[in-house]
Amino acid sequence: MSLRVIKPSQLADKKVLQIVAEEVFKYLGYDFEVNLNFVSNKKMKELNKIFLDKEKATNVLSFNHEASEKDGDIAISEEIVITEAKKLGYLPLDFLKLYLVHGMLHLAGFDHQNVSERVRMEKAEEKILNNLNVNIER
Repeated sequence: MSLRVIKPSQLADKKVLQIVAEEVFKYLGYDFEVNLNFVSNKKMKELNKIFLDKEKATNVLSFNHEASEKDGDIAISEEIVITEAKKLGYLPLDFLKLYLVHGMLHLAGFDHQNVSERVRMEKAEEKILNNLNVNIER
């Protein structure tokens, strides 16, 4: 299993991020290669425009590698993570864990394009986060 942190997090050290990744791998029953990069809102907006044709920054984006169904890259905007966490009354570190789990599940094929997919993904997120002692109400 591999989680490679490209640019360090302001909120969590690599050990904490690795624990989150291991919990996702445990839930899925397999592992894969993940490159994790923490980016500015400006960079996130650029990525969102290039890949999803959306004109705004977002919290997390996942990109599968062409050579693999599951290996890939995850970009997280800690600025957005911090803002969203404070707005909703959660610890920024807990929201960071949520978005890392969310991004990794996307790499593993989970999605939220319709109700049944969203429910499946949210149940997986909840189970993984509960195992990490993180409780985020939806």
